[in-house]
Amino acid sequence: MTLVEGEFCPALPYACLRHTDDEGYRCAEYARGSRCVAIPDKRRYCIDRYEWPNRPGENPRVFVDWHEAKTLCAEAGKRLCRRSEWILACEGPKRLPYPWGFVRQPSPCNIDRASIPFDVPAMMDEATRELELARLWQADRIGSHPDCVTSFGAYDMSGNVDEWTDNLADNPNTRFPSTLNGGYWGPVRDTCRLTTRKHGPTFRFYQVGFRCCAEAMDGIAMPPPAPFVEREEDEPPNQPGKPGDAYD
Repeated sequence: MTLVEGEFCPALPYACLRHTDDEGYRCAEYARGSRCVAIPDKRRYCIDRYEWPNRPGENPRVFVDWHEAKTLCAEAGKRLCRRSEWILACEGPKRLPYPWGFVRQPSPCNIDRASIPFDVPAMMDEATRELELARLWQADRIGSHPDCVTSFGAYDMSGNVDEWTDNLADNPNTRFPSTLNGGYWGPVRDTCRLTTRKHGPTFRFYQVGFRCCAEAMDGIAMPPPAPFVEREEDEPPNQPGKPGDAYD
């Protein structure tokens, strides 16, 4: 794991400096100089350097739901990252929209690969699932992109696979406990802060993985994190097992 120590901004507006017609993300460059419009919250914790199973050279784990991700983290003596923790680890102290900066580009991370139409019945059927996952697979092995790293030392937080985060830990009153951050290998937003909220906790799909967080075990006391509460959409989450809108 790697240590994250910094101030999380609860409200940081993104302003698009240069638009694009590319489906899925529509902003080619974000503006510099965005200011935090809320009181920053000091944080100090650890995050896995890589996507689960956090072992370089292996494939990241996918087709796991939010409950399974939480269980696997707990069995490893960790926990699923709060959404706010994941965002801070990705943005770094400069609060970048991408781990590398402000301009959309196909590297140094695994993003913007061509979309392959998926077969939902084949994905849901255990007899055909592995073949369908292999047909759709465009993730790279863990550690394949040494320059896709945040200032805190976490890799592949933009692209490769989408990652579950724990919105319920940030906002106990949320209607959207299970959130996804970071995007995946396709032409989707892949920014550090923009979040998919519409998938329920039992949703599993071919590009959905996770990583874990944990408390820093060095005896330095920190106050508990402040709640992270944002305005939530009116519509309910998508039904479990449905692809829905994977680009929100």
